[in-house]
Amino acid sequence: MTYRLELRTSIMGLALATAAFSFANAAAADTLASIPYAEETGEEMTAEELAGGLRLRSSIMVDDEVVRLGDLFMESLSVGDTPIAQAPAPGQTLSFDARFLSQLARAYHLDWRPDSKFEKVLVGRISHKVDVAMVLDSLALAIRDRTGNEARMELVLDGSDVEFILPTSVQGSVGVRNLQFDANSQRFAATLIVPADGPTALQRKVSGSIYETIDIPVLNHAMGAGATVQESDLQWISMRTDRLIGNVITDARQLVGMTTKRPLRTSQMLRGSDLVMTPAIRKNSLVTLALQSGQMNLTVTGKALEYAAIGQSIRVVNVNSKKELTGIVRDGSTIVVPVAGQLTLN
Repeated sequence: MTYRLELRTSIMGLALATAAFSFANAAAADTLASIPYAEETGEEMTAEELAGGLRLRSSIMVDDEVVRLGDLFMESLSVGDTPIAQAPAPGQTLSFDARFLSQLARAYHLDWRPDSKFEKVLVGRISHKVDVAMVLDSLALAIRDRTGNEARMELVLDGSDVEFILPTSVQGSVGVRNLQFDANSQRFAATLIVPADGPTALQRKVSGSIYETIDIPVLNHAMGAGATVQESDLQWISMRTDRLIGNVITDARQLVGMTTKRPLRTSQMLRGSDLVMTPAIRKNSLVTLALQSGQMNLTVTGKALEYAAIGQSIRVVNVNSKKELTGIVRDGSTIVVPVAGQLTLN
């Protein structure tokens, strides 16, 4: 199909835009095609003409629905406001090749010729974006308003094409319409509109699922077996409740002071079976065995037969009598022996 294009400085500017753009890609407009290309005629520019010629931009960004003649050159033009092509869609680009540019220059009597047939101008459209995060925030707010559920949630969309690339004339906000939500399946469907208020520029249907989330403590760096966990070793991450495995620790107080039983990775969910109480008493260490009965306090020296943390029971032996007994760790050096163990102290 051939498009007829007449490049004039008249009021036909905007009507001309679509035809000019088609010609730029097809190089088949009748009027401009009748103007010979410089290389085909053998014409040469004089040194004076070349010295005073216009300077072409290699790339431009436009903030309009059309590309204007003055956008292409560094110098101001009296006919610079003339539309010459439809602008690309927001976020996209188009290219004007040397033949099209040369014919433009001839049609408008501009002092410019391409240096080679490979010369071109790349045209982009200034735009802004409504990204996935903005979409998810708007959906989450709409679902909370509908359900009254204030629990933290994660939304997972069925598709990934939810970004909107917008011209600068359109506000970057998202509205949610026709929201449908099934509490049993935790599924939703809705129509997104952009902008949220005013005439709708773009809209898109979306669907997905919601999942409740909580924050859990995890390690902020890898730790080997036998290391003691300190508060500075921890960070918090958001986790879907349906992904929590059994016995996962959600309270940081249950981690601080504990000893790792095995090597643990950064951000790994931590279970009670991954850690043990940090031993206050170490195996074969000498300890004080204490018996408190009424106002009587009796102490003797003993030796620990195993590792134990404060509050745990431990087997010890009286180093004098060689009797073995069981006590409770009170601190890093003292084992409290129950009254029933009084006879075994001696």
